[in-house]
Amino acid sequence: MNRFSLLAIVLLCFPLFAFAGKAPSDYPLKVHILQQSWSSHNNYRNEFKGTGRGNVWEGDAVHAFDYSYECSFGVRRTARNQPYAAKWKKAQLRLALLAPEIGKNDKYQECTLKTTVHNGVYILGGGGISELSQENFKDWKAKREAETDQRSDVAAVSKLSISSTPDGAEIEIDGEFMGNTPSLLNLNPGEHSIAVRNTGYKSWEKHIKLAAGEIKLNAELQPDGSN
Repeated sequence: MNRFSLLAIVLLCFPLFAFAGKAPSDYPLKVHILQQSWSSHNNYRNEFKGTGRGNVWEGDAVHAFDYSYECSFGVRRTARNQPYAAKWKKAQLRLALLAPEIGKNDKYQECTLKTTVHNGVYILGGGGISELSQENFKDWKAKREAETDQRSDVAAVSKLSISSTPDGAEIEIDGEFMGNTPSLLNLNPGEHSIAVRNTGYKSWEKHIKLAAGEIKLNAELQPDGSN
């Protein structure tokens, strides 16, 4: 084989390696982002800077962490059933998150967080975040699972259709982030505290008792007047 044939093979193979996509299977960790804030961003140049707090799962082990980042996309809060896939680039210090590219099927982008890992676990409650020790977290988790099992005995399901003006606001149900407006959520019947939040607007909050069936809510958000 002459050198020109060898060069042709190398050039043909190069794009396969250079542009191979990122695969979720290569990111074995799960990350829940509980709090995020933009310290600055430049949408025209796709530059985002931010800080926040979250939990990282490595198998059954979970730890709280604080983070900061500079990436080409903004890190968002996650619902319980929609964690980021992640992997350590440098254990305890640099954590790579994998996020789907908006509008592209099976395409992903990566953001590396600078992290400070804690011994405990963050939980949401009372409109804020607190850190529990590992032992207290296990007790809290067991109690919560028991309450969920008890409520799951109820056959009926409440469907909450919630929107906001403007849309894209964050939805919290009983202190837990559930996604962004508009959303259709399946909830257990009974009393629930609902909050809708969006940057630059006053929080919209409502306490409601849900029955079986579907209910629709629209949160009319008012500017907070801070600007």
